[in-house]
Amino acid sequence: MERFVQFVVAGGLTLLGGLWLAEWAARPSAVWVAGVAVALLGCVALAVGIGHELEVGADRGRRR
Repeated sequence: MERFVQFVVAGGLTLLGGLWLAEWAARPSAVWVAGVAVALLGCVALAVGIGHELEVGADRGRRR
């Protein structure tokens, strides 16, 4: 499997798990903070996976 797909899938699952953890925990608790941290980690993994496939300044489809 492609590396970026692994990042996107793992990031999405991590984000989902972190959000569920934060939802189920009492708001000002250590478990809630851990859930938020896991959700942020999932967002970073998603961004890495998506960013891996983006090409900045590419000349695709442009006529000269």
